[in-house]
Amino acid sequence: MAGQQYVNLQFKPGLFKNGTVYQAQGRWYDADLMRWSNGAIGPVGGWRTWGYETTAVTGVPRTAIPWQDNSANRWVGVGTPSKLYVYDDAASIADITPAGFVAGRTDADPNDGYGDWKYGRSTYGDPRPDLGVPLPATIWSFAMWGENLTGCTPTDGKLYEWDTSAGTGTVAAPVTNSPIGIIATLITPQRIQMCFGGVPSTGVAADANPREIFWSDRADNTDWTASSTNLAGDHIVVSDGELLGGINVRGQVLILTTTSAHTADYVGLPYVFQFNDVGDDCGPVSMNAVVIAKNTAYWLGRSGNNFFMYDGWTKAMPCDVQEHVDSTLQDSQASKTVGWHNSLYNEVVWFYQSTSATEEDPDVDSYVSYNYLENHWAVGSVGRTATTSRGIFAFPILFDSSGNPYEHEVGGTYVDVDTTTYTPYVESGPIQIGAGNEVLTATSLIPDVSALGDITSTFYTRMYPTDSDTAHGPYPMAAPTSVRFTGRTVRMRCTSDSANNWNVGVPRLQLQPNGRR
Repeated sequence: MAGQQYVNLQFKPGLFKNGTVYQAQGRWYDADLMRWSNGAIGPVGGWRTWGYETTAVTGVPRTAIPWQDNSANRWVGVGTPSKLYVYDDAASIADITPAGFVAGRTDADPNDGYGDWKYGRSTYGDPRPDLGVPLPATIWSFAMWGENLTGCTPTDGKLYEWDTSAGTGTVAAPVTNSPIGIIATLITPQRIQMCFGGVPSTGVAADANPREIFWSDRADNTDWTASSTNLAGDHIVVSDGELLGGINVRGQVLILTTTSAHTADYVGLPYVFQFNDVGDDCGPVSMNAVVIAKNTAYWLGRSGNNFFMYDGWTKAMPCDVQEHVDSTLQDSQASKTVGWHNSLYNEVVWFYQSTSATEEDPDVDSYVSYNYLENHWAVGSVGRTATTSRGIFAFPILFDSSGNPYEHEVGGTYVDVDTTTYTPYVESGPIQIGAGNEVLTATSLIPDVSALGDITSTFYTRMYPTDSDTAHGPYPMAAPTSVRFTGRTVRMRCTSDSANNWNVGVPRLQLQPNGRR
């Protein structure tokens, strides 16, 4: 028919959620549980409960670490605000909480609630002024000393070690002579244990310096007293912020405070480490939000919720979903944010608590992901509070806020233990004819998808950018299908309830311009 034309529904990989929907022309605008890989779009892998007789941990898991011991047994260490656990490779769980461990906070205390300021001051309903430092949720910091698990929390302040060879009949115990009042720990490539914050073991924890770093002698994490015959020492970081911790990257220790970034390079005696300032106004929301991928560190920052990376230089990352994260991340609970390297798909994922978190489920419930190889972003609604990467185990193991472990990136089922069910979908920005001064009528949909018959599409039309959407469909994406809708702009939404893997190629619409009225 004269005047008819075919329009390819082809969009650039990744989401664009900065600005209005109309500004997302030629882009995907919204999605859940979707990814772009090698130019194709499809759902992320599903998940299943890990193990056959898995028991959930008590409390909200905040940190997890996998490792293999000297006898080739596999383990996963998991820390909650009040407990320390290990799973063996059959997913059997054991409580190894140290005796006398001081439990911490499940949620952050923003210091802005009722009773946190003087009675009668300010106006009812107004946020309190910034007169105090929020108390973050309690996060475990883990590091492997050979085959032994070491760890600490800021609220307890002691360094603990669990002797893997002693088995699950023993609990973690304090490391002899280690600093107290510490907030985080790591093991350097030289097998030196570092602790962040604190005072020597002979001091008082309340006197801990939040900018001081202590390190042990090489291969001896019970020797923390500097001498001419060992490598032990300490250093005070020059920063207007307080230490959060450190992470190994590029052969260095990347040290992060609430406001700045620094590096420690091993140089041997007499100084042991050389310290350098490598970034300002770039502090992460928590050390759990710092992820190493391909010799680069990525993190979600406190500075306007910007994203940062360190690859020898600290730099802010342009983000196509920045406005979405800014508007949905619950700032007072940002310390719960946990990062995850999904090496299977070259993704860094941050799980965070959104402003939509309910009183019944007040915890991490959303995510934002970045494909560092292809440079695009995605968002979604699934919450995980502790994560492990693939390597020691065949599949990544992630935990929900109820303490349940899941194997991820397996199958096409998206159901949590509490029966919460998720449905992957993707939704485009608008397409238009010419400059948008013509009204178009769609008469036929020509699909280009895998798993034909498993996918449906719904179209949304508008005459003007400020109009409300008019929905049409859903239509099956199994074969060319007759449709009938009119507008100046059209958006497409694709979804599937099938467990089969599927992806969207370049569907086409047959369109008939109807003129300028």
